[in-house]
Amino acid sequence: MEQSLTQCLICPACLPQELSLRLEVHESAGGEVDRGGLHCRECGRVYPVAEGIAVLLPGGAESPTEEDRYCRPQLASAYLWSHFADLWDDPDVSAAYLGWADLFDGAAGPALDAGCAVGRLTLELAAAGDFALGIDRSLPFIRLARALARRGTLEFDLTEEGLLGEKHCIRLPERLRGVRAEFLVADALALPFPKSFFARTASLNLLDKVADPRRHLAELDRVCTRDSGVLLISDPYSWSRECAAPERWLGGTSEGPWAGRGRDNLRGILTRDCTPPWRVGGEGTMPWVIRNHARHFELIRSHYLLAER
Repeated sequence: MEQSLTQCLICPACLPQELSLRLEVHESAGGEVDRGGLHCRECGRVYPVAEGIAVLLPGGAESPTEEDRYCRPQLASAYLWSHFADLWDDPDVSAAYLGWADLFDGAAGPALDAGCAVGRLTLELAAAGDFALGIDRSLPFIRLARALARRGTLEFDLTEEGLLGEKHCIRLPERLRGVRAEFLVADALALPFPKSFFARTASLNLLDKVADPRRHLAELDRVCTRDSGVLLISDPYSWSRECAAPERWLGGTSEGPWAGRGRDNLRGILTRDCTPPWRVGGEGTMPWVIRNHARHFELIRSHYLLAER
């Protein structure tokens, strides 16, 4: 973790108060903190930094459990392929991440990729200018994203069938090497950043995977700049009781405060319920493909909404 990053970190457990954290360095090299802790003077929590990765979950020193589905090796293979297979011209992959990145054309300033998974959009946002931060609750995903960003290459097992896989190597193109990107373990419902910090903010295919989608939107709105901000939300609205109670879904029900379609409710929340309100600058569908193994692919038609203010 870049030591300078501590200037923009706050205690997620103390929200809505925005309280800075004190960094205690145990091991460091060249401005990078390899091991240490981030202390909150108010609540006493200590957020660990290990192997260069800060874990800023509201529970303090807790970290994701290995039972979490996003810790499974097969899922890492699926997401690495989905994010980067266009770099080796795989005929089955979509160009979704390039498409999402292009929607930010002309926008500048610090960027946040909430639910970054293995980091492709974070790298694209960093390459387009300024600094980009990717956050995810999955520690294995963040380890992979950070390793690839630091080294420029990453070898992994691409799942072929069951437990069988083939070694594959991701090689970043020059435009994505050496960019200023950092990755943290954090919760999209309690972002550890101060208000109005990011000029560019994205949430891809995450809204229907969090326990409180409305709170996620409120957090994105809080950390994005009050003027000249750009917000991209893309989601297939695959609402599920496994992720959130139906009364918290922002669509997909016939009654309640969020009855109707997710895309309509999302547009209404951003344009009517946020202060200042957002303007819809673009809307459409982004086809996105996940490869679970050699003969099993998922096509997801993610609806995106680009908002500006």
